[in-house]
Amino acid sequence: MNIAIFGGSFNPVHLDHITIANKLVDELNLDKLYIMPTFVAPHKRGDSVVSGADRLQMLKLAFENNDKIIVSNYELEKGGISYSYQTVEHIYNALKPTNLYFIVGSDMLDNFPTWKYPEKILSLATLVLVERRNGEFDDEKSIAVIKSKFNKTVKKVQVYGETISSTKIRVYKKLGLPLDDMLPFSVEKYLLQNDLYLEDSLYSYVKLNLPLKRRYHVAGVIILAVSLAKKLGVDTKKAEISALLHDIAKYENPDNVVGFIYDKDMPKDIIHQYLGEYIARTKLGVYDEEVLLAIKYHTTGRPNMTLLEKIIYVADIIEPSRKFAGVEPLREEVKKDFDRGFKICLEEIVEFLIEGGGEVYPLTLDALNYYKEN
Repeated sequence: MNIAIFGGSFNPVHLDHITIANKLVDELNLDKLYIMPTFVAPHKRGDSVVSGADRLQMLKLAFENNDKIIVSNYELEKGGISYSYQTVEHIYNALKPTNLYFIVGSDMLDNFPTWKYPEKILSLATLVLVERRNGEFDDEKSIAVIKSKFNKTVKKVQVYGETISSTKIRVYKKLGLPLDDMLPFSVEKYLLQNDLYLEDSLYSYVKLNLPLKRRYHVAGVIILAVSLAKKLGVDTKKAEISALLHDIAKYENPDNVVGFIYDKDMPKDIIHQYLGEYIARTKLGVYDEEVLLAIKYHTTGRPNMTLLEKIIYVADIIEPSRKFAGVEPLREEVKKDFDRGFKICLEEIVEFLIEGGGEVYPLTLDALNYYKEN
């Protein structure tokens, strides 16, 4: 009997999850695929995860017509932090499968060696990587680490096409963007009827003050920034707030904002980063200095930036809706080596401005010179 465990927060379940599940059943010749929503995943603490009951119900709606796919409430009923080794042991002992597979995404594979008792998982199950095109992680490097550290191979199942994420759905919902072609109809209906993923005051401010096109850009920056923050060990909530607010002053007239003082000779495209920080601090009640700095220097950069500042700077340049010539190589550099990718982004922006006859702000030149030496 071939059994697989496909775990995650499923916050919420979406069409990519369904595509992946069906592909796993076919390619692994599965008798049963157990969809396992977590109670509290160790890496999800502090995230806006809706109740287990809601996530379970959405999963049941999504998979109600497939008898090979079982939505399990094991981790939800067990409660506490969801450690995968315990789930693997439970399924193995209960079903005694001939082959047991444990499904991971690129982000999970990347940090798998840091999990609690990863060797116990590998003693009972084979890791299966759901491989996506153009992700933010170096899958081959992660596979090599598993081989070197645990002497275990990783099986791959390729699922290519448009990439949907639960983060994208939550962000789009909060920013008032359409959820077209991301959710099964029954799940979208449940989500709307039960008022899930409602915006907070910061999202409401952005939704009211930025036009639709700019909100799509903001959503892209949030999604990429959160992904990079997870990979680099930065607080994902700070990354989300910084990205959400980075362009809040894009359409403000600085002369109409009481108390804001600025250099009248400052280029128009630069003013909004300083004004955005001012509005976030004085009007929106954002007092986290790391977040404020990330907003304040997201366009120019500056010498000696924090990692969060770098993340927002990079995400603003290469988020998915950006289509300028050369953006794909930049994305690849960032994926392979974030610090190197950041420096190349800085160099490319300066080169672009010079070639176009534009003005290079002195602070950007200071940043470029600093990072050439460091």
